[in-house]
Amino acid sequence: MKRIVFDVLNNDGGIVNAVYAALTFKSKNKDYELALVGDKKIIVDTINSSSFSLTEDDFIIIDSSDLVHIDNNPRDVLKRSSSMLDTFKYLKENDFDAILSSGDSGALLTLSTLLIKRLPNVVRPAFMPILPTLVEDKNTLLLDAGANIETSPEYLNSWAIVATEYYKLIFNKENPTVGLLNIGTEEYKGSANIKEAFSKLKDNKKISFYGFIEPKNAIAGDVDIILAEGQSGNIFLKTLESSFLGFGKLLKSIIHKNIKTKIGGLLLKKDLKKFKERFDYRNVGGAFIIGLDKIVVKAHGGSDEIAFENALNQIKFLLDKENFINNIAKNLEGGGDEIK
Repeated sequence: MKRIVFDVLNNDGGIVNAVYAALTFKSKNKDYELALVGDKKIIVDTINSSSFSLTEDDFIIIDSSDLVHIDNNPRDVLKRSSSMLDTFKYLKENDFDAILSSGDSGALLTLSTLLIKRLPNVVRPAFMPILPTLVEDKNTLLLDAGANIETSPEYLNSWAIVATEYYKLIFNKENPTVGLLNIGTEEYKGSANIKEAFSKLKDNKKISFYGFIEPKNAIAGDVDIILAEGQSGNIFLKTLESSFLGFGKLLKSIIHKNIKTKIGGLLLKKDLKKFKERFDYRNVGGAFIIGLDKIVVKAHGGSDEIAFENALNQIKFLLDKENFINNIAKNLEGGGDEIK
């Protein structure tokens, strides 16, 4: 039986959406054990008032009513009671397979780094969301997406190897290409830090390095893995999300402008719905924190029931791959100069 511990407290929209997602997921996956960490009364009341045939006995419920909070230092999360800290403690003490939380990114990364063992040869964990591209059915991996603001060339080089292993196992593609996000594709462009990273990646025989890329290359799907310094990666991700949301609103206003555009909208309804679903973050679920010997997923702070259920399915997808983490660890440990 695979086991997931789910911090349901730290969502902008409250606990109910997270609990309903857990109910939906559990009803479809009886062989999965879910531990829900949050306000026990709200969790139990939500389960009992739902239309599902499940009861509170179908879950492990850990009562924890304090939100995670950081004052000045990320290590504050180790000193203060919170549902997120209780989630990590439960995972560690009971050897669960995965964690899902929509709480503060810095707190989640800190607890992941300090309380979960890292994979071999991983310098530092990183956030890695899955992003759609303009190529139908092709997704890319982006890292780092803001977990590490100061990103050294060594970090980027390490993440390229880990992300390559993830991509091969998730998308069943050998030798996925890695691009380094920069202000231009020419080798002379960029900061000293990004140029040094370029040099290391170019010499790294465990990856298939494409070279420098610009945002347009990333969106076009020219590479499988997008490497970025933490700040630029986070800005790229948020710009991408807001651009698609803004474009969707603009398109909606154009369609409703007059009778002619409304008729055109009706004719395109099926295709527009497909486009919307393709670029809706809820259909992905969350971002991985990679480089750990457990699966950790950060859901969007504004996740609804659909987003949380897809985040649980995202975890399930990896857990259902036999020995996923062990296979990555083995490939990271292994010697050899060529891509495996």
